[in-house]
Amino acid sequence: MHENAIHAARRILHHHTDLLRTERSCVADLLLSIAEFEERGLHRALGHATLFDYLHRSLSMSKGMAHYRMVGARLIRRFAEVEGPVRDGRLCLTTVVELARVMTEENRSEVLPRFFGLSRQEARQVAVELDPVAVVPRRTIVSTPVPVTVGVEVQDRPSGPGSTVEPELTRPEGMKSACDARPDPLPGTVRSMVVPMTATESRLHITVSREFLALLRRAKAGESHRNPDATDEKVLKLALETLLEKQSKRKACVPARVKREVVKRDEGKCQWELADGGVCGSTVKLEVDHVVPRGKGGPDTVDNCRILCKGHNLEAARRAYGDEVMDLFTQGGTNGRGATAGERVARYGRLSGRGHAWAPHGRSPWRGVSLAPE
Repeated sequence: MHENAIHAARRILHHHTDLLRTERSCVADLLLSIAEFEERGLHRALGHATLFDYLHRSLSMSKGMAHYRMVGARLIRRFAEVEGPVRDGRLCLTTVVELARVMTEENRSEVLPRFFGLSRQEARQVAVELDPVAVVPRRTIVSTPVPVTVGVEVQDRPSGPGSTVEPELTRPEGMKSACDARPDPLPGTVRSMVVPMTATESRLHITVSREFLALLRRAKAGESHRNPDATDEKVLKLALETLLEKQSKRKACVPARVKREVVKRDEGKCQWELADGGVCGSTVKLEVDHVVPRGKGGPDTVDNCRILCKGHNLEAARRAYGDEVMDLFTQGGTNGRGATAGERVARYGRLSGRGHAWAPHGRSPWRGVSLAPE
């Protein structure tokens, strides 16, 4: 990459770092101010019965935003040691809400560090390990989706001992809020939702087709002869184990022995070097990349191979062959809708700007070798 571009990118990186530091500091200052504001009862002086009402109506916060900041302010007021991690970014507001469910006077020194650097989902998992759900649902529930409004309303919910959490947020029927509005999800973007229940169990919410349900029923019925007590989880687990076994038998371009050693050496993480001296570290969509590309004579050896995520594998290929060449083998190129990490190599032999096809040995010079389990 051009030296000027690298210099510009690093300059903007420093600028973004400063902005992020300022943002985190402002969040901590806001929580401290809200905590003092409530302690002095000033929201009542302005005619608001509750702090939540003040945040939502006077400061025009969405109800979700008001809830998070109210919980965060009360947690900081009760446990002063929470301020530092919020200010330096080790805690964010979504994890603060989960922390508030389980942090008490007795466990404060032990529990707080466990939430540092966690995502909301990871924080939920830690919270249920400390305070498991009393009754874990076992039934598979199939429901028909109905339109859900995006306005939120606070309803009473009992809090645990020592908890500073306010009532849960729910979405009542027919209620909408302009500040909470979100566009409809795009096709193909539906994600499953995992709700931790205990230290070892979670509840999975997933949108499936009728065909999937029919296949699940057939598989469960077929398994009932050998295992009459088979649950949906057991049947799906068997299916996944069978799929993994099938994937492990796929023929790979890189010898299996080499791939195993590379995966072990790189600890199953993308090794693309970042500007700050670290590595990408992604553990999804991993591929074996050749440091010296195979199209330029690079051998299938441990020393010449490394683990990259698919996006960085494509970036390595672009740096080795150039965008003009790689655009011939990735859908959309860089000037159309954009090639993505999930796209397959395609359009072999497409004409270049010079009027002739470029494809050594009739195929793309770059082709990711996926990491199927060995």
